[in-house]
Amino acid sequence: MNPAICRLLLITLLALAPAAARADDDHRQREDIEAAVRKGEIMQLSEILEKLKPQINGKILEIEFENSKHSPVYEIYVLDRSGRRVEYEVDARTARILSFEADD
Repeated sequence: MNPAICRLLLITLLALAPAAARADDDHRQREDIEAAVRKGEIMQLSEILEKLKPQINGKILEIEFENSKHSPVYEIYVLDRSGRRVEYEVDARTARILSFEADD
């Protein structure tokens, strides 16, 4: 095989490796979340969002799951009606809002 093509293929593979690793991590995290829901350790995200509806006004931009030392939490990022981005930290076991912070 042509050495230039080999170098190009190697560069391409190296460039794609981090994306594949992130996708694998995301898949593993999803499996961990599903297992925790089945065991009753945390609530379904849809249940949490339904409970929070009256308290969170705005458009949900992003949701991240963090399994911290203290408790599993969902970080919910919302664009509120005034256009500010607000981060809610929500206990994944109880749907209780632990904290919220608005970006200025």
